[in-house]
Amino acid sequence: MGRVYRKQMIEGIAVPAIIHNSNYFLIQMAIYADGIVSCWHKSDLRQFKEDLRRGWVVPSVPEGKALSVHNLGDFVIKQARWYHNAASYYQQVQEMVKDLNPEMANIYKTTPGEIEKWDKLRVGFTASPTPCKQKPGFGYDFWNGRSNYIFCRQNDDLYLTALTVFADKTVQLDGMGPHYYNMEEIEQLFANGTLCTNLPQAEWVSIFGLGELLLAPMQGNYAVPVRDKLGEIADDLADLLGEEDSIAICRRAYHYYLEEPNDWTRENLRKAYEAVPEHQRMYLGDMDTRDSDYLRILYHPEQKREV
Repeated sequence: MGRVYRKQMIEGIAVPAIIHNSNYFLIQMAIYADGIVSCWHKSDLRQFKEDLRRGWVVPSVPEGKALSVHNLGDFVIKQARWYHNAASYYQQVQEMVKDLNPEMANIYKTTPGEIEKWDKLRVGFTASPTPCKQKPGFGYDFWNGRSNYIFCRQNDDLYLTALTVFADKTVQLDGMGPHYYNMEEIEQLFANGTLCTNLPQAEWVSIFGLGELLLAPMQGNYAVPVRDKLGEIADDLADLLGEEDSIAICRRAYHYYLEEPNDWTRENLRKAYEAVPEHQRMYLGDMDTRDSDYLRILYHPEQKREV
């Protein structure tokens, strides 16, 4: 008899949540119909209660601390009105599971045997979410998506919300209803100030399910320019469509230069490098080198590469 395995799609929802791992990180936490919660690792409901107890997931952040938002920056919490403590936050997550699974059937419970097996093999699971949009017509198929946080202004209120781009080239903004936008409309929302990437000064910001925060940009915080945010969204869409994003194009130009170092390949590399959103350039190399060799080639060609 041969060994086999199967994969199963479990539907859920993604909501804002805060991870406390030395610093405080705003994430999109997935809650699934089988009771699994993805909070930088995979937890069942019992394990998630323990995550709250030990402070891995937190319903609030002390004033004066910084909240880190991936691809936006770090913001100091001057004041806050939090909606939950640990007990009420856990209850909210339970209610979300019940909304997804009213009968609370087939709720997953990690067994001691599983914990022992995976600890022994040093294997971890994240249950990372894939944003999705149902395709119209017959069947039950989805377009995949990619999500990142963005500031969104409605009337006099400012929200920190998820912006999700889908493989059908539409974009959805959490908190803006079920409407889908095309990229031209998203560019217009950035142009008229409805969407923005930074706070010029302290301002009250609402985060769904968590609270209202008086946020201020940290001193020296790098503000992602709108053009770079739009470039990031375009790269996400390219990945979803199976096309090369700006990072892949730049890496290809880099290797081309290493094979044929001359003025033309250096100029080709420069154009490709400058097309990568600045906040994404750190991913061109590994965790240690980042984009240092690209900078050497482009701006300090007299320096020799260390091998």
